[in-house]
Amino acid sequence: MSERCCVIVAAGEIHNYERARDFLRDDDFFIFCDGGLSHAGGLGIKPDVVVGDFDSCDANDLEWWKQKSEIIQLPREKDDTDTLFAVKLAVERGYCDFVLLGAMGGRFDHALGNISILLYLNGLGKKALLIDDYSVMQIVDIEDACSYFSVLTVAGDVSGVNIKNAKYPLENARLTCDFQLGISNEVLPGKVAEVSVASGRVLVVIVN
Repeated sequence: MSERCCVIVAAGEIHNYERARDFLRDDDFFIFCDGGLSHAGGLGIKPDVVVGDFDSCDANDLEWWKQKSEIIQLPREKDDTDTLFAVKLAVERGYCDFVLLGAMGGRFDHALGNISILLYLNGLGKKALLIDDYSVMQIVDIEDACSYFSVLTVAGDVSGVNIKNAKYPLENARLTCDFQLGISNEVLPGKVAEVSVASGRVLVVIVN
Protein backbone atom coordinates (compact mmCIF):
# COMPACT_ATOMS: atom_id res chain seq x y z
CA MET A 1 0.00 0.00 0.00
CA SER A 2 1.47 3.33 -1.02
CA GLU A 3 1.75 6.08 1.60
CA ARG A 4 2.22 8.80 -1.00
CA CYS A 5 -0.54 11.24 -1.83
CA CYS A 6 -2.06 11.14 -5.30
CA VAL A 7 -2.69 14.54 -6.85
CA ILE A 8 -5.30 14.61 -9.63
CA VAL A 9 -5.11 17.67 -11.90
CA ALA A 10 -8.24 18.25 -13.94
CA ALA A 11 -8.97 20.75 -16.71
CA GLY A 12 -10.87 23.29 -14.60
CA GLU A 13 -9.62 26.68 -13.48
CA ILE A 14 -6.42 27.32 -11.50
CA HIS A 15 -5.45 30.98 -11.34
CA ASN A 16 -3.38 30.98 -8.17
CA TYR A 17 -0.65 28.43 -8.84
CA GLU A 18 1.38 29.54 -5.83
CA ARG A 19 -1.52 28.67 -3.53
CA ALA A 20 -2.01 25.30 -5.25
CA ARG A 21 1.67 24.43 -4.85
CA ASP A 22 1.36 24.88 -1.08
CA PHE A 23 -0.63 21.62 -0.99
CA LEU A 24 1.92 19.61 -3.00
CA ARG A 25 4.95 17.56 -1.96
CA ASP A 26 7.86 16.41 -4.08
CA ASP A 27 7.02 12.74 -3.50
CA ASP A 28 3.34 13.05 -4.53
CA PHE A 29 2.09 10.95 -7.43
CA PHE A 30 0.65 13.22 -10.14
CA ILE A 31 -2.09 12.25 -12.59
CA PHE A 32 -3.11 14.87 -15.15
CA CYS A 33 -6.48 14.59 -16.88
CA ASP A 34 -6.63 15.61 -20.55
CA GLY A 35 -6.80 19.43 -20.69
CA GLY A 36 -5.35 19.54 -17.18
CA LEU A 37 -1.97 19.25 -18.88
CA SER A 38 -2.18 23.00 -19.45
CA HIS A 39 -1.55 23.43 -15.71
CA ALA A 40 1.72 21.47 -15.67
CA GLY A 41 3.89 24.51 -16.35
CA GLY A 42 2.12 26.75 -13.84
CA LEU A 43 2.35 24.11 -11.14
CA GLY A 44 5.93 23.30 -12.05
CA ILE A 45 5.44 19.54 -11.81
CA LYS A 46 5.95 16.56 -14.10
CA PRO A 47 2.97 14.25 -14.65
CA ASP A 48 3.56 10.63 -13.68
CA VAL A 49 0.48 9.61 -15.66
CA VAL A 50 -1.69 11.44 -18.20
CA VAL A 51 -5.20 10.07 -18.83
CA GLY A 52 -8.01 11.16 -21.10
CA ASP A 53 -9.75 10.92 -24.42
CA PHE A 54 -7.69 14.01 -25.28
CA ASP A 55 -10.53 15.99 -26.79
CA SER A 56 -9.50 19.08 -24.81
CA CYS A 57 -5.74 18.61 -24.68
CA ASP A 58 -3.26 20.58 -26.77
CA ALA A 59 -1.77 18.11 -29.26
CA ASN A 60 1.73 19.56 -28.93
CA ASP A 61 1.61 19.26 -25.14
CA LEU A 62 0.52 15.65 -25.42
CA GLU A 63 3.32 14.76 -27.84
CA TRP A 64 5.85 16.36 -25.49
CA TRP A 65 4.66 14.40 -22.45
CA LYS A 66 4.47 11.10 -24.33
CA GLN A 67 8.27 11.02 -24.06
CA LYS A 68 8.25 11.63 -20.29
CA SER A 69 5.06 10.20 -18.72
CA GLU A 70 2.79 7.18 -18.81
CA ILE A 71 -0.10 7.92 -21.21
CA ILE A 72 -3.48 6.18 -20.92
CA GLN A 73 -5.79 6.82 -23.87
CA LEU A 74 -9.50 6.57 -23.07
CA PRO A 75 -12.44 6.24 -25.45
CA ARG A 76 -14.61 9.33 -25.89
CA GLU A 77 -17.78 7.36 -25.18
CA LYS A 78 -17.53 6.12 -21.60
CA ASP A 79 -19.35 6.23 -18.27
CA ASP A 80 -16.54 7.77 -16.20
CA THR A 81 -15.22 11.27 -16.68
CA ASP A 82 -11.48 11.52 -17.21
CA THR A 83 -11.14 12.74 -13.62
CA LEU A 84 -13.13 9.87 -12.13
CA PHE A 85 -11.14 7.38 -14.20
CA ALA A 86 -7.93 8.90 -12.80
CA VAL A 87 -9.24 8.55 -9.25
CA LYS A 88 -10.23 4.91 -9.78
CA LEU A 89 -6.83 4.20 -11.31
CA ALA A 90 -5.10 5.66 -8.26
CA VAL A 91 -7.31 3.64 -5.91
CA GLU A 92 -6.39 0.47 -7.83
CA ARG A 93 -2.71 1.37 -7.41
CA GLY A 94 -3.09 1.63 -3.66
CA TYR A 95 -3.39 5.34 -2.93
CA CYS A 96 -5.42 6.43 0.10
CA ASP A 97 -4.78 10.21 0.24
CA PHE A 98 -5.94 12.48 -2.58
CA VAL A 99 -5.76 16.13 -3.61
CA LEU A 100 -7.91 17.32 -6.52
CA LEU A 101 -6.80 20.46 -8.38
CA GLY A 102 -8.40 22.16 -11.38
CA ALA A 103 -11.67 20.50 -10.46
CA MET A 104 -13.79 23.67 -10.10
CA GLY A 105 -14.65 26.57 -12.40
CA GLY A 106 -15.63 26.26 -16.02
CA ARG A 107 -18.50 23.85 -16.59
CA PHE A 108 -20.81 23.60 -13.58
CA ASP A 109 -21.80 20.00 -14.34
CA HIS A 110 -18.18 18.86 -14.19
CA ALA A 111 -17.59 20.87 -11.00
CA LEU A 112 -20.59 19.23 -9.30
CA GLY A 113 -19.46 15.84 -10.55
CA ASN A 114 -16.04 16.43 -9.04
CA ILE A 115 -17.61 17.20 -5.66
CA SER A 116 -19.33 13.82 -5.99
CA ILE A 117 -15.86 12.28 -6.34
CA LEU A 118 -15.21 13.44 -2.78
CA LEU A 119 -18.25 11.42 -1.72
CA TYR A 120 -17.01 8.43 -3.71
CA LEU A 121 -13.59 8.49 -2.05
CA ASN A 122 -15.09 9.06 1.40
CA GLY A 123 -17.26 5.99 0.88
CA LEU A 124 -14.09 3.98 0.22
CA GLY A 125 -12.52 5.25 3.42
CA LYS A 126 -10.03 7.47 1.55
CA LYS A 127 -8.97 10.98 2.52
CA ALA A 128 -9.53 13.63 -0.15
CA LEU A 129 -9.28 17.40 -0.47
CA LEU A 130 -10.63 19.44 -3.38
CA ILE A 131 -8.66 22.68 -3.68
CA ASP A 132 -9.64 25.76 -5.67
CA ASP A 133 -8.35 29.33 -5.67
CA TYR A 134 -10.44 30.27 -2.62
CA SER A 135 -11.21 27.24 -0.51
CA VAL A 136 -10.51 23.69 0.62
CA MET A 137 -13.35 21.18 0.41
CA GLN A 138 -13.68 17.82 2.12
CA ILE A 139 -16.37 15.38 3.18
CA VAL A 140 -16.89 15.05 6.93
CA ASP A 141 -18.76 12.24 8.66
CA ILE A 142 -16.91 12.30 12.01
CA GLU A 143 -15.56 15.05 14.25
CA ASP A 144 -13.05 17.14 12.37
CA ALA A 145 -11.25 20.42 12.93
CA CYS A 146 -11.67 23.26 10.47
CA SER A 147 -11.17 26.99 10.03
CA TYR A 148 -13.49 29.69 8.54
CA PHE A 149 -16.02 27.45 6.87
CA SER A 150 -19.38 26.41 5.46
CA VAL A 151 -21.11 23.10 6.16
CA LEU A 152 -23.21 21.88 3.22
CA THR A 153 -25.45 18.88 2.66
CA VAL A 154 -24.68 17.34 -0.73
CA ALA A 155 -25.53 13.67 -0.14
CA GLY A 156 -29.00 13.81 1.44
CA ASP A 157 -30.31 15.11 4.74
CA VAL A 158 -28.00 14.91 7.77
CA SER A 159 -28.87 14.53 11.45
CA GLY A 160 -27.05 14.98 14.71
CA VAL A 161 -24.94 17.88 13.45
CA ASN A 162 -22.86 19.68 16.07
CA ILE A 163 -20.79 22.78 15.41
CA LYS A 164 -18.67 24.06 18.29
CA ASN A 165 -16.40 27.09 18.81
CA ALA A 166 -18.13 28.97 16.01
CA LYS A 167 -20.15 32.16 15.74
CA TYR A 168 -23.20 30.10 14.73
CA PRO A 169 -23.10 26.91 16.81
CA LEU A 170 -25.40 23.94 16.32
CA GLU A 171 -26.32 21.13 18.70
CA ASN A 172 -27.89 17.89 17.47
CA ALA A 173 -29.30 19.73 14.45
CA ARG A 174 -30.82 18.35 11.27
CA LEU A 175 -29.62 19.85 7.97
CA THR A 176 -31.56 19.40 4.75
CA CYS A 177 -30.59 19.77 1.11
CA ASP A 178 -33.32 22.30 0.36
CA PHE A 179 -32.15 24.81 3.00
CA GLN A 180 -28.39 25.19 3.41
CA LEU A 181 -28.33 26.49 6.98
CA GLY A 182 -24.59 26.00 7.38
CA ILE A 183 -23.26 28.54 4.87
CA SER A 184 -20.71 31.15 6.06
CA ASN A 185 -19.79 30.38 9.63
CA GLU A 186 -16.90 31.90 11.54
CA VAL A 187 -14.47 30.48 14.08
CA LEU A 188 -14.51 32.18 17.48
CA PRO A 189 -11.31 34.11 18.29
CA GLY A 190 -8.60 31.83 19.66
CA LYS A 191 -10.62 28.69 18.97
CA VAL A 192 -10.71 25.89 16.39
CA ALA A 193 -14.17 25.08 15.10
CA GLU A 194 -15.31 21.47 15.39
CA VAL A 195 -17.90 19.74 13.23
CA SER A 196 -19.39 16.35 14.06
CA VAL A 197 -22.16 14.38 12.37
CA ALA A 198 -24.17 11.51 13.88
CA SER A 199 -25.77 10.30 10.66
CA GLY A 200 -24.98 11.22 7.07
CA ARG A 201 -22.18 13.16 5.43
CA VAL A 202 -21.54 16.87 4.94
CA LEU A 203 -19.24 18.84 2.68
CA VAL A 204 -17.04 21.22 4.68
CA VAL A 205 -15.74 24.17 2.65
CA ILE A 206 -12.84 25.95 4.35
CA VAL A 207 -12.52 29.46 2.95
CA ASN A 208 -9.14 31.21 3.11
